[in-house]
Amino acid sequence: MTVLLYIISVLASSLSQYWQKRAAMYFEENPQLTMMGKLFSFPMILGIGFLGTSAITWLGVLSQWDVSVAYPLLSVNFVIMLLVSKFAFGEVIVPRQWLGVMMIMIGIGIIGGAH
Repeated sequence: MTVLLYIISVLASSLSQYWQKRAAMYFEENPQLTMMGKLFSFPMILGIGFLGTSAITWLGVLSQWDVSVAYPLLSVNFVIMLLVSKFAFGEVIVPRQWLGVMMIMIGIGIIGGAH
């Protein structure tokens, strides 16, 4: 059950980051929006909703796993967001970034294998 909470937390966190970026793009495209218009915009509501989902499920993970294991495993978000930035937003990823992601994945594998 805790693995499922971990997966949901990571996915919700990544979706939150995706929608936060979409919100920032939406705000740039619509400079006339008021603060309330920004707060209640579709991408912002989704970003906040996924952030809340991530936080709630993360609490479930932390209640079952040691912090020394759980937090490093959360680094998988860096990998996911690098891929999202490339494929969803068309950002250019330089070799140094790919190397960093590979190192993170190795670390995740080492720590995850210890649990």
